[in-house]
Parts: sequence; C-alpha cells; structure tokens
Amino acid sequence: MRPTLSTGQFHRLAGRIAEYSGFMLDGGRHRSLESALAVRMEALGISDTQTYLQLLDGTELHQLTELVVNHETQFFRTPAHHRALREHILPQIQSNRPVTQPLRCWSAGCATGEEPYSLAISVLETLGQPLSRPVEIYATDISAQALQKAVAGRYRGRALANVAPLELKRHFVPQNGLFEVGSQVRSLVRFEQHNLHTALPSWARGLDIIFCQNVTIYFAVETCRALMGRFFDVLVPGGYLFLGYSETLWRIFDRFETVELGGAFVYRKPLPRVALPKQQHQPRARPALKRDERPVRPLARSVSTEPQQASYFEQGMAQLEAGAFDDALRSLQLVKHDHKQYPQALAAIARIHANRGDWDLAAAEARRAIDLDLLTSDAHLLLGMMSANQERWDEAVGHLERVRYLDPRAPLPSFHLANAYRGQQRLDLAEREYRSTLRKLGVMAPTDVLDGVSVAWLRDTCQRFLQHLDVDRLQHR
Repeated sequence: MRPTLSTGQFHRLAGRIAEYSGFMLDGGRHRSLESALAVRMEALGISDTQTYLQLLDGTELHQLTELVVNHETQFFRTPAHHRALREHILPQIQSNRPVTQPLRCWSAGCATGEEPYSLAISVLETLGQPLSRPVEIYATDISAQALQKAVAGRYRGRALANVAPLELKRHFVPQNGLFEVGSQVRSLVRFEQHNLHTALPSWARGLDIIFCQNVTIYFAVETCRALMGRFFDVLVPGGYLFLGYSETLWRIFDRFETVELGGAFVYRKPLPRVALPKQQHQPRARPALKRDERPVRPLARSVSTEPQQASYFEQGMAQLEAGAFDDALRSLQLVKHDHKQYPQALAAIARIHANRGDWDLAAAEARRAIDLDLLTSDAHLLLGMMSANQERWDEAVGHLERVRYLDPRAPLPSFHLANAYRGQQRLDLAEREYRSTLRKLGVMAPTDVLDGVSVAWLRDTCQRFLQHLDVDRLQHR
C-alpha cells in the first residue's frame, strides 16, 4: 500500500529536505515525495509512515533527497553559452595567460554528467589537441546515483540532441546502441559528491568558470544569495558564472556584472580597480572593449536599451499568444535581468514550459517571478491553475484570490477561482465567482478568445456549473 502524507507531514518533511539540501518542494511535489517515501520504506521493510519519519537520520534523509531531486539534463543544454565559451572566453584566457597556468572550471550540480562533459568538449574543440595548458574540470552533485551514471558516461537519444555529428564522432564511442564518452574528454573531468547547501570543497578556489544551470530555480532566495556569495569568492577576478536562461540574480546578488558575449548573457566577477596616482590629473583613456563583449549597465544609466528590451518583451508576448512557443521563448530570454518587465517575461517563460508539460520547471520559474515581484499576476494565475489541476485546492485558492485582487476585471481568474472554491466545497463562494465571471464576460463578444478559450464556451460552462451547484449542495447536506 502506498504511504500517504498529510499536508502537515508533507511540509515538515519538505522543510527537512530544504534544510539539508536547499531543494525546495512545493505542494505540486506532494505525490512525488510520497512515491519516494514508498521506495525507501519498502527498501527498509517499514510499513508505517510515522515509524519511517521517526527513523529519518542524516543518511536516510540523503537517500530520500536523491529520489526527489531532478537530474534531467542534456549535452550543450544552452548552446549560446558554449558559443560564448568557444568564441570569446576560452580564446581570451588562452591568449592572456601563461601556458603553465591551468584553466580551472566547475560544473556545480552536474546531474548525470552531460554538463561537465560538454564543457570538456568545448575546451578540446577550442584549445586543440593535445592541450597546451593544464585543464581541470570539477563536477559535483548531491546525488550518488546521478554521479554513478556520470562516471559511466553512456548516453542516448534526447541527451545527445545538441551534439554536432562531427563532435559525436570525435568524442564518443558507439557501444550497443549507446554512445560512451571518449577517453580524452573523460581525462579532463573529476566527479565528486557535494551538497551545494554546505561549505565549498577545498579545491574550489581560483576558478575561472562555474556552470550552475537550472539548479537555483529550486532554491529559496536566501539560499541562492548565500550560494552566489560563495561562488563569487572562489572565482578569479574576471571569472565567469553561467546560470540557466531562467535564473536571475536580479534583486538577489549584485556583485557580479552582466556581460553580453555574442548574444549570450553571462555573469562576470569584476576586475579590481587600479587607483590612479595622486599627481596624475589627466584622466586615462578607458580600454576599448571587444565588439562582442559589452558590460550591461543598469537601465537607469543606459536608457537607450529600454526600447530594444521592450520590443523583445512585446515580440515574445505576441509570439506566445500566436502559439509560436519556440520563437517566444527565444525573444523572452533576451529580456535582461534588470529590465522592469523581467518578472513578467519570466512568468511568460513559465507559461511556455507549462504548455509543453514541463510542470516542475514552470512552477519553479513562476515562483521566481513572484519572488522578484510579488505583484506578478500571471505567475500567480499559472500556479493557481496548476494547483487546481492537481486538486490542491487550498493552494489554488491562495494564488487565484491574489490574481483577482491584482486584476479584478479579468474573467479568467474568477472562473478558475470558482472552480477551486467548488473543489473546496465552498459552494456559495463558487456561485458568487461563476456569476462574477458571467458579468465580466458580458461586455465581450462570444467569438472573443481568452487564453485559447472562447467567450461563448466560458459562458456556457459557467451556466452549466451553476446548475450543478444545486446538485452538489444536495449531495453534501
């Protein structure tokens, strides 16, 4: 029999996992946590949930955490970042540094190994073989199971979708329908188990490059802020931090500078400023930047970027409404982290992921939009709808009531809120919101479309549900 967790048990257990790993589980992971619980209880021969929870020590907490942490990734997951590496960062390091000095990189949260192996391939493709300098690539993850797969280095299908055919031939060996990472790539990567919620390893100092992609989307803001501080301290001046497209340090950590490299936005630790001698009165000329290496200044200082950023946002939203999800995602990802519409862009990106069925990523990005701006109504609406789809009615009502407050004239939030109230068996409130939805739809034409749903359909559905409410009342007397 599958174990069940009460709401209180879920939140207490999720809190322990967050305290241990930094990984935040929202209500949408209730069932996945129960599934992980079932696996561990069966392995230990325990049939009572409460007994298991009482025995949950550090080792067992780690085993449980491994089962709920998402390890899905692929090679060259963010191609633009690897172009920036190959065309700008690696050549710059190669030309400006003595060949005896090593290149030191870290893939933090490496999952099953695709990210550090991608980094190694980019290094080999850029610097040539044999390498003219020492290269050290460290790869860490909290999950021992994921690291076992990473060390094995055998992949197929979707994981290899972004690998160019020539690179697949050069750096992989076919093995019984799989592709095994070649020895030259393996020789550059060192795997190690590490929890990013704890102090950094002793080797994590003097790093040139850190990749930490689609990890912090699962962290609370304070956890993310503390981790970014540790990353900042161990990077060399001028070192680079690569986060996922949907991850932002806006209003979280402001010591990095954002740099555009050939269309990709990355974070860089600033170089130290050299004080001018007191007797020198003439200002020294500022060194010219390379064409594709432009520090991104705050918008308050660079108003000229605002129209272009607004056009990215407006273009992305238009493409989203037209159903061109890939184009919309590309446009919205160009909205800079310090732009005033970035939380709305992030909410729209979350909506794209939801449309594709990537529920965890959609929820994480919607929460980040809310963390950046509590008044991001689209993010609340998405989280409310997702919660309702999973029959987490209390959570759904909490988000949808916020949307109704933020956008009182919009009919869709009232409609979804009515459904959530009905799920809670608060039938009088459900009736009120269905009737409110009908009033708001009254000024619209039947052929108008709201988020892919016609006004005529919404009206008919509200009328039908209002009729069913009387039946529901009789059943619950």
